[in-house]
Amino acid sequence: MSLIHELVVHFRISPSDLLRIISTAPARYKQYTIPKRRGGVRVIAQPSREVKALQRYLLDTKLSTFPVHPAATGYIKGRNILQNAEHHRDNRVILKLDFIDFFPSIKVRDWDILLRVLKTPLIQPDETSFYKNLLFWGQGSKTPKCLAIGAPSSPALSNIMLFRLDTTLSELAARLKVIYTRYADDITISGSRIEDLLRFEAAFMRTLRAMRSPVLATNDEKRGIYLKGQRRMVTGLLLTPVGEISIGRERKRLISVMLHKVLIGTLNAAQMGYLKGMVGFCLANEPEFITRMRRKYGNNTVDRVLAFTPQPKRVI
Repeated sequence: MSLIHELVVHFRISPSDLLRIISTAPARYKQYTIPKRRGGVRVIAQPSREVKALQRYLLDTKLSTFPVHPAATGYIKGRNILQNAEHHRDNRVILKLDFIDFFPSIKVRDWDILLRVLKTPLIQPDETSFYKNLLFWGQGSKTPKCLAIGAPSSPALSNIMLFRLDTTLSELAARLKVIYTRYADDITISGSRIEDLLRFEAAFMRTLRAMRSPVLATNDEKRGIYLKGQRRMVTGLLLTPVGEISIGRERKRLISVMLHKVLIGTLNAAQMGYLKGMVGFCLANEPEFITRMRRKYGNNTVDRVLAFTPQPKRVI
């Protein structure tokens, strides 16, 4: 069954309407910006409802069959930031690297190169243009150009595109007796000696320069080497000197203070919503702390936070 026929049947849409949507899909994005924590802005491109539905279908039925390397720990069911941090918890030193403009750096030409390498029978040669139009943002035009931050298919597609890089770097890490993981654009390498990490970094940079697809660059401002005794953060979690993984003292202190305010009834709705997110984050990554908070403030207090549902805004 051809892709067009498959989509027509699944979405119960006419072929002419479907082809019209596909041909204009790269331009069917709403663009806006959000501030970055370290200054500047991040461009978000949100696909239209129709394009988003088609992207999700391709994600579930096509992209899910492509290989993803075990070193990739983000955007994959069953993998998360805690598992990513656990890879590095027992090592003495970590090296942190980060890609600049990760999603927009992955271009439509990289899709063509990927298909030539994989030679998957799932995607017919005469259908590749449909995939490019549906999966890549046109940055204001009808010509597909790059992945968009905001498209549901971009995270999975980024992992697929970096399968070969992850394979190369994992093999390099094994030879140097260090550990490599990548959570989206956030790269962590850990080992017992700084010298091994510096050798990995030099080889990593040579690998990037030699790559034809995708063309990625690192962010020097986020590069760092951290030893035991220093603040070692891995995808938002703290590696303690004794080999434990923690959400960090600051978050714990904030959660405790806010739970006290819940107990005495001085927390407003917006703060309750924020605290619910913090408690959920802690339950996923350091549940023992919430157990202590239950003993300190009572089960009813914690359960009130977890059961909180914000009231919808009234429209006059």
